[in-house]
Amino acid sequence: MNAVEFCRDKAAPRGSSLHYALLFTEADKRAALLALHAFHAEVTEIVVECHDHQVAAAKLAWWREELARIFEGCGSHPISQALHAPVQRYRLDRHYFEQILEGTQMDLEYNLYPSFRELSLYCHRLGCSIASLSVQVCGYRDRRAFDFAHDLGTALQLTRFLRNVRRYAAAGRCYIPEAEIRNAGVEWSDLQRSTTSEPVRRLFTEQADRARRFYAQASQRLPPTERWSQRPGLVLGELYRSLLEVMTNDHFPLLERRYHLTPLHKLWLAWRTARAQPRARIPS
Repeated sequence: MNAVEFCRDKAAPRGSSLHYALLFTEADKRAALLALHAFHAEVTEIVVECHDHQVAAAKLAWWREELARIFEGCGSHPISQALHAPVQRYRLDRHYFEQILEGTQMDLEYNLYPSFRELSLYCHRLGCSIASLSVQVCGYRDRRAFDFAHDLGTALQLTRFLRNVRRYAAAGRCYIPEAEIRNAGVEWSDLQRSTTSEPVRRLFTEQADRARRFYAQASQRLPPTERWSQRPGLVLGELYRSLLEVMTNDHFPLLERRYHLTPLHKLWLAWRTARAQPRARIPS
């Protein structure tokens, strides 16, 4: 298995949302995006896979050192090897990689966020950074593409928080602001139950509404000239937004089940979204 195949298996196995988001992308950019998302997955999964805090901290420290080696062109991990060429070719900003590491560090230090202000920093580091790196790979002429990346990255993170709320709660983690849980009349223990109460449904509805606003803002902030190049982000956003609508229409029984879109539905959404984007006209 070569480095690109390793990244594909890690970040975008067949049937995954990312798999469909990259279907309509040029081969060289697809390989770079796979490497970016594999890095993101490998780092962010540290907290999930390592139950011992010291072991998790040690693995994160190793990736901090490996990041330096990636930018020197001598990383040893398969993901690092897949990133060597994209880092140089697309002049990827090291700051965004460091932000992903910082976001994972937050997971080692916090299991609950007091308000959305603190949670938004976490979203910025983990969601917006990978979206911004993707913008760099896909190419842009208007820097407003990074405003799109900020809102899209936040929306994707908020949707993941909802979709995985049961799994996070079982692990003692919560990505819904503490103040909003309290204002909804919900106790932390309510999120660890096997059934979704009405107050919890209302809490989930509020979180979904916030994610929906970020999806709308992301689309509005992306200039028409950038929509063709940023198809991977637009497709991924549409897949997750559609998943959010499925959960909404079912009234959020998220403590009972985890939601998925079918592969055929994902393929149709991806094709439709990619096909709808206008090709940018290059000035003569």
